[in-house]
Amino acid sequence: MRPIVPIGALMALSLFTPAFPMANAHEIPEWEETYIQGVFSPKFTPPDAGTYDLPVITHVPPVVLIDAAGRRVSTASLMRGKVAIVSFIYTACSDRLGCPLAGMALKELQMQLLREGLQDRAVLLSISLDPERDTPKQLAKYGHIFGVEPSLWHLLTAPSEQALRTALESYGQDRVKVYNENGRFTGRYRHVLKVFLVDQAGNVRNIYSTGSLVPQVMVNDIKTVLADKITGRPN
Repeated sequence: MRPIVPIGALMALSLFTPAFPMANAHEIPEWEETYIQGVFSPKFTPPDAGTYDLPVITHVPPVVLIDAAGRRVSTASLMRGKVAIVSFIYTACSDRLGCPLAGMALKELQMQLLREGLQDRAVLLSISLDPERDTPKQLAKYGHIFGVEPSLWHLLTAPSEQALRTALESYGQDRVKVYNENGRFTGRYRHVLKVFLVDQAGNVRNIYSTGSLVPQVMVNDIKTVLADKITGRPN
């Protein structure tokens, strides 16, 4: 997995993550044993909310998905009137700078949003890259591991491969199946870690990746978007 260049007001972040054994293709690794406490503490002081601009990058349409309770839901209804943090993950991912990193960062972000009383103005969406295996039951297990608050953080899978492709294309998220030397699918996907900041009108305003997934920065970005007046689509 290759890190992308961060977009927006973020500077480089130094991360330390110890190595750990590769998990089986469809296990959820023990994330709690993978990361040290404080791994998301930046080596710089993030700029104060509202002191910088986050221009519109692109517009993303809504898509109908399935949540961890097995219900069909539209991202439009989940995101209505809120600033959203949207990630693409899959529960069997064992790349420590990929989906596990996103899960730990969003877990900390969820706690910060609750501490600051922003749970009614922001929402987290994690969309599975592996709809075949990431059933609602599997997502519920993943949610339990990460302490997901269901009213704030929604774990979603696609009802079809076409629905997932639509979401991937609209966000510009890559996903490539990994095959072994015999040409058989390994159950793993190669993808660049991307986490998207989406405003109330469905506009992407920032994209975070391996070196930029800092909860305090995301909180400040959420507050910055909540305070501004941009509502239209980009030209």
